[in-house]
Amino acid sequence: MKLKDNKGVTGVDVAISLVIIIIFVSFIAALFYNVSTTSKRIDRKTTATNLAVEVIEAMKSVGCEQLASNTEETELTTENMSTLIFKQIDIPNGYTVKISIEDYNDSGIVKTVTAKVSYLDGKQTETVKIETLIKKTE
Repeated sequence: MKLKDNKGVTGVDVAISLVIIIIFVSFIAALFYNVSTTSKRIDRKTTATNLAVEVIEAMKSVGCEQLASNTEETELTTENMSTLIFKQIDIPNGYTVKISIEDYNDSGIVKTVTAKVSYLDGKQTETVKIETLIKKTE
């Protein structure tokens, strides 16, 4: 019984190998792209959430007595950030912060404070909204 000698690689072997490599390389590249875009999206949303919490905490530190009711949303910019409570807040480029203060009930003892942070995520604008109640301290 005489077996055939394998003396090299045939063209069919090379073609099959190349097709398999191309399939796996494109699959791995797509995975890396999806992981990268998802992590960037999560980072942007985390930054927006942290910024909204920072604004709410700054308003809580002032207290209900110094917060004037403003039912319209006020955009937080460098011009109107001159007040002491917003001086320590750094708004990154691409993020817009809007705040509104409303009386929770007619007594004026409790106020509803809303912070909305908008940012561009790809081609669409995303918004993070945090709302809290601030009670007048006695």
